[in-house]
Order: sequence, then C-alpha cells, then structure tokens
Amino acid sequence: MNTELFYLALSQMVLSIVLAIIIFFISYKVLIRIFKLKEENLNDSNLALSIFFSGIIFSTGYLLSGIIPSIISAIEMLKIHARENLFVEVLKYSSLSLFIGFLLAGLIHFSSFMLAKSLTKHVDEVGELKKNNLAVAILLSTILISITIISRDSLVFLIELFLPQPTVLEYNS
Repeated sequence: MNTELFYLALSQMVLSIVLAIIIFFISYKVLIRIFKLKEENLNDSNLALSIFFSGIIFSTGYLLSGIIPSIISAIEMLKIHARENLFVEVLKYSSLSLFIGFLLAGLIHFSSFMLAKSLTKHVDEVGELKKNNLAVAILLSTILISITIISRDSLVFLIELFLPQPTVLEYNS
C-alpha cells in the first residue's frame, strides 16, 4: 500500500468532515439569526421549521457533495505537479472550493426562497413556518431541493474553474 496516498486520502476525509461540520454549524446559526428564532423554538412542537431547516441542510450537503470528486481529481493532479507542500495545497484548494460552494449554496437558497415568495405573494412564509404550517414548509423545501438538483452541475462546473486543471499542449504535426 502507498502510505503517502493513504495519508493524503485520510487527511482529505478528515478535512471534508471538519469542513462539513463547520459549514453545517454556520448554516444552522445563520438560519436561526435570519428567522429571528431562539434555539428553544426548534423543539419537537414546530415540525414546519424542522422540515424547512432540514431541506436547507440537505440542499447544502447535496451541493457540496458534488464538489468533492472535483477536489479529489485536483488532489491527484497536485500530487504530480505540487509546487509547495502537498498538504498545504490540498488544504488551500479544498477550503477555497468548499467556501465558494457554501457561498453559492447560500445564494441558491436565497434565490429559491425569493422565487417561492414571488409565487405565493399572499403568504407570509416566515410567519407561517413559525406557526407550524406544514404545507408551507413542504412547498418551500420542495422548491429549494428542486432548484438545488437542477443547479448542482452548474455549481460544480463553476467551482472547477478555481481548481488546478491539467494543461493540454497543442501538438501540430
């Protein structure tokens, strides 16, 4: 077994888990702040908020999971062409990719929510979620997850622009 590759894979896994925990923690805290909630509002009596928050967390995880194969491909290339310490470069590109992905996921979530608000002009979505309106929670989560599924490949393509790519030399015969 190639021990260098093993440690690289292990560090990538640990990095992904740590970054995922940090991203989900930040997402949770931002949602609490956006909805002006106290954490005790998220108890078992408000299923609507739990459904909506779960949709956002699933969406974020689904979007960011699409980035991981691109990062792994970049790591394989960096292993061959690393200019600096391989671990530092992996950390740099992984963190940058996941951070940009997290920001774009937030933009997708915001856009999805604004779309839902424009479709349901007569409904105060935030108020209805706080009142435990399951229909609104399911509708918002479905719109969010659908847009996430549709936009994932575009997000991954955009993130790949920030990762090192192999250079292709043109050969004229």
